[in-house]
Order: sequence, then C-alpha cells, then structure tokens
Amino acid sequence: MDSDFFLGLEKIHRITSLQRFELYLHLVAMNGSVFNARYDDFKISDEDNGYALSLGKFSGTIFGDAMEYAENIKFTTFDRDNNELTMRNCAHSFKSGWWYKRCSNCNLNAPYGRDLNWWGSKQKETKMLIRPKKSNEEVSN
Repeated sequence: MDSDFFLGLEKIHRITSLQRFELYLHLVAMNGSVFNARYDDFKISDEDNGYALSLGKFSGTIFGDAMEYAENIKFTTFDRDNNELTMRNCAHSFKSGWWYKRCSNCNLNAPYGRDLNWWGSKQKETKMLIRPKKSNEEVSN
C-alpha cells in the first residue's frame, strides 16, 4: 500500500472475533529511529459495546506500553464521544478517532504531525498490522 488505509472497526471486530490475533505496531520516529510493539491477544468488541479495545500482553522495542491506558476503552469519534472527559471530545481535539480515555498516551490514528504520537514522542510513520496467532484456538465471545 502506498497511502493511508483503515480497514474499519466493524470489519476488524468481525475478523478478531473468529480466532486469536496479535497486533504488531511498526513505528518510525521523527528522527528515523524504528521501533515496534506487539500485543498477543488483540480484538475489538462489537458496535453495541463501542468497539472497545482488548490487547493482551505487551512486548516490543518501543519505550513503555502507551496503549495499555486504552485497554477496554470504547472507540471515540467526532459523533460518538466515548472518552471520560465530559467537557472535551478527544476526537475533535486530535482530529481523529481513537481509543481515548482522557485523551491519550498514544494516538496512532491521527493525521501526520504533532498528534501522531507514542507517549508524546512524535511519529513520522505508523503501521498497525494484525495476524492470526500461531495456534488456531477459537475465541470465546
């Protein structure tokens, strides 16, 4: 792919509800340094549950688990404010939907620039990739 692409929350939910998936994050910092993060049991809930995020165990070369803060948090968009701040819609503030709790420790869905970050460290590029876990055990819904 040569440009930005988002599969969509409903499709991601349907895919990740069939079996166990891992999430791999490829992050390129503004200075060109490359990092990764992995989560061993990635899934999102259905629309009725706000496409809440579930990650599993973290590992990687990036400093700290910035997405841990978003565990079990519903996805916030411009028209569905699910973050905990009553006076602020984080999707409006950061020009993107994301699993915001009180805005974010990371935002990998923001437009390129100051808001695309991991623990406040600006990112030049991010990729979020999923793949089935090596074992094909079924996931209980």
